[in-house]
Parts: sequence; C-alpha cells; structure tokens
Amino acid sequence: MGLCISACKKDAPEVPDFSATDQEIIKQYLSVHAITTAQAQPSGLYFLPVRTNPTGVPVRAGSTVSVLYTGHLLDAAGTVFNSSSLHGNVPIPITVGSNQSIAGFEEGVSLMHVGDKAEFLIPSGLAFGPNGATNVPANSVVRFEVEVVDLPVFEDHVITDYLTAHHITTAIKQPSGLYFLPVVTNASAPTPAAGKRISVTYTGRLLDAAGTEFDSGTFAFNFGRNQVIAGFEEGIGLMHKGDKAELFIPSGLAYGTRGAGTQIQPNSVLRFEVEVTDIQ
Repeated sequence: MGLCISACKKDAPEVPDFSATDQEIIKQYLSVHAITTAQAQPSGLYFLPVRTNPTGVPVRAGSTVSVLYTGHLLDAAGTVFNSSSLHGNVPIPITVGSNQSIAGFEEGVSLMHVGDKAEFLIPSGLAFGPNGATNVPANSVVRFEVEVVDLPVFEDHVITDYLTAHHITTAIKQPSGLYFLPVVTNASAPTPAAGKRISVTYTGRLLDAAGTEFDSGTFAFNFGRNQVIAGFEEGIGLMHKGDKAELFIPSGLAYGTRGAGTQIQPNSVLRFEVEVTDIQ
C-alpha cells in the first residue's frame, strides 16, 4: 500500500532534523483551513477526530484492525499519493506496534476505535523521512484520512451494494454472512453430506467493478473435510446435484487477512458462480 517501509536507515554521517520546520508547516495548514480540533501528540503527530465511535472496540498495541485510507501531500492541491480506492477499496489489515507501516500512521490508528474516522498530520520524521516514497518527496509532511472499519459490517454493505446495483433481490443471507443466490434448483436431487465426494464447476471473481476473474475450473472435494474455503463449502451445502448458484463470500469465510496469490488481496469479498455436477 506504500505505507510498509523498512525501519532501517541508510548509513549517513548525519540526518538533518526537520522537526521544527515540519511543525511550522502543520500549524500553517491548520491555520489556513481554520482547524481548531487537531490534537498535538508528544511525538509531533497531529490527530484530528472526524467521527468518533466511543462504544467501538478501542485499538491497542498488538491489535489487528482493518483500515481504509487516503494519503495526501500537504501541498496546495492536497495531492493524493496513495489510497484504498486505488486498490479496489479493500480495507487493509494493520497490526499496531508491528512496524509494518510508517510510525505516524500506526500511532494515529492506536488513538482510534473501530468505527472511527480521523485525519493524521504526520511530520516527515514519522512518515517517509529523507528517503521519501513513491510520489512522496523526501522530508515531506503528509496527511492521511483514515477509517477503522468494522469489517463484517463493511463487507456486508459491499455485498448489498453490489446486489442493489445489479438489481438482485433473490440472494439469501445466511447467519454466517454468506449470501446465497440460487440460479437453477433441482430440489428432488441428492444434497451434499459429510464424507460425500462433490464435483463442481466454478468461476471465482473479485467483487470489483470489473468482476475480475481470479480462477475457474472443475474439481472434486470431500464434503465436510475443510478442503475448501468455509464460505464455498457452506454454499455448496445449500445445493443439490445439478444446481447452479452464486455465492457472495465475505473475507472471513474466504482468505481473510492473508489473501491468496497476487489477485486476492487481504480482506477481499469474493463471488463464485458454481454448479454441482455430481455427488457420490
């Protein structure tokens, strides 16, 4: 995402201290935009609450949470240098205190609750420092708009928004969060049972605007043996031999915070078009 940078510094005789300059830049930005609610932290970070969810789970050191973000330069245009929207609008997981992202970003997230929105004004020493980053010049103060999302709620909205946009009214939500959309139903045919060998054809797609296909084919698996992702097995369990259906699978029932391969990013909602061709 462009936030993950090495904590190692290149050997150099001395790195100039831009902290005083950075503080003046941040204060000037706040003054120009008449912002009076930004909270200065001892580190030099400024934290600006936008939406607070005090009943949400507070983020702590060691917490893994999912965030949406937009990173801006602190120039007159507010130039965007990176954003969730550039990566499918999929929330990214972050473990606070793991040094997997820049220090100011982790510190800002640690001040939030699940469901909060905030802005971080991050001095260069807590951002990309003298090395800069892609589209970020060296020693730049940066601004992030950040939301810590309740992932199940967020993903449910992603699915229902997709269904609404495609005028789909017959998808059935399961208690797990899976949405099951029957296409062809053969109610008199056998259904899967533990230990049965199930043959299927499938096409797996991302739930992006393009409906990007990440996999397709025919295969067989032993039902109830955890040989496929949980949402896929649950969906197949709702079908009969000869049935066709679509499965909308939240990330917690798919590849979770790990993702898979190069196309399935962490926290990706998936759509499968499936047909049960045989049950033995």
